[in-house]
Amino acid sequence: MIVNGVEHDFDALAIDELITRLGIEPRGIAVARNGEIVRRSEWSTTVLLQSDRIEIVTAAAGG
Repeated sequence: MIVNGVEHDFDALAIDELITRLGIEPRGIAVARNGEIVRRSEWSTTVLLQSDRIEIVTAAAGG
């Protein structure tokens, strides 16, 4: 699985599990799976596959 451009070798896991394994603070982030934003309410039920491309971004204030 590719996460923010870096390949990782994880078994199938849900988005919330991925965030925990990567040590990322879930507050203020958004997650896209294969180019589609995944709602936070679906993180625990969205199972990621080894072939997925994941982007995790942090919201930033400013202009």
